[in-house]
Amino acid sequence: MNQAVQSGKSMTLLVKRVQPNLISLAILASLVTSATVWAGEKTLDYPLGFGLSASPAMGISTKYDDNIFLQDKVGVKSSWITELAPSITLGAQKGLDYYTAKYTLKAGRYHSSRNDDYVDHLLQLDTHNEFNYRNKLDLSFDFLKLHEKRGSGISDGPFGVSKTPYQYKDAITNATYTYGGDESQGQIKVNASHFYRKYINYRNRTRGFDRSEDLIGPTFYYRVMPKTSLLFEATYKDIDYKNDISGISTLDGDETTFQVGVTWETTAKTTGTAQIGRTYKDFDSSQRKDNDFTSWRMGVEWSPLTYSVFTLVSASEAKETNGTGNFIRDKSVGLSWQHAWSDKLDSNVGISFLNEDYIDSIRDDDLENYQAGVNYQFRRALGFGIKYTYKTRDSNIRTLDYTDNIIMFTAKIGM
Repeated sequence: MNQAVQSGKSMTLLVKRVQPNLISLAILASLVTSATVWAGEKTLDYPLGFGLSASPAMGISTKYDDNIFLQDKVGVKSSWITELAPSITLGAQKGLDYYTAKYTLKAGRYHSSRNDDYVDHLLQLDTHNEFNYRNKLDLSFDFLKLHEKRGSGISDGPFGVSKTPYQYKDAITNATYTYGGDESQGQIKVNASHFYRKYINYRNRTRGFDRSEDLIGPTFYYRVMPKTSLLFEATYKDIDYKNDISGISTLDGDETTFQVGVTWETTAKTTGTAQIGRTYKDFDSSQRKDNDFTSWRMGVEWSPLTYSVFTLVSASEAKETNGTGNFIRDKSVGLSWQHAWSDKLDSNVGISFLNEDYIDSIRDDDLENYQAGVNYQFRRALGFGIKYTYKTRDSNIRTLDYTDNIIMFTAKIGM
């Protein structure tokens, strides 16, 4: 399959790795982050015997960021940043069942701000089993040791920018059971997930943000046309903050969402899913006000050519607070275009808009992100890329406004 088309289809794979109420934000992020999609990208697989194969790779990037702390006028600092990202993927397949394990190390150096150097670790495990045409099970396990770029996450909240990045560990388990064949009139998917985050450093500031989230929710699909199905979805998430902070009411609570929608593949050129409903955010503490709002998720792909894909996504959903307000209501929309000019050369452009409404706080932010990139596959396992990104935030708290320009050069080597 042409890489431009395959990169569009990767949206489906991304969805499987996140909790349902975070799906569209993850998709939106995939349109505008530093991930590189390569035209005609090929990896070198080494057979290990017993049906196993290994695929080592090395990613190298260097970029110039003119506002590394995402500040307004005071505190703006620029730097070149170099990242090395070796990885290895182990895979096995038997019939329709497959198993993968991937480890990635990301080591970054800020040449003008050495306090921001980082080393991240990512271990991802996936399994897919088809017991028969009606019964399927997908499992994923992610174990992550990551950092928050200064000026984002908690340091974008009332604590302000720390001397070094906040570090944390995530453990994420996700299971999706599917009953019903792909061509059946009815199909049900049940998703269950567990998310646990613990911050590592600055515990006097970060211990109050340690939390777990347990989610369960069924989605029922009813086929009304050969390539069109109605969907009915309900999800329930329990949120448990692990450490109570003296003088601050707990953020513990639950989040329930009911949505209806449609999924379609009208032609070979167009596929999509759109759903809308209501989300109810309830807190255990009587000092925090419960809230409900209209929520939605949408993702549409249009391929006018086999080697060209337009992707449109939009969402309205809740996000946990960084310390300001009770929670953040996100409303987002993003559009991207990926085009393969040849087996070796492709381009990608994207634009996204995000409104963050900090509920029960005066803060309200509008963020815009524009990006354009070109990738060239020089050899079978050697590719190069260049990308420019422009980001801006317009907040009703003027000191939180910023603009950020990033130019990035990348290389990926299959070893």
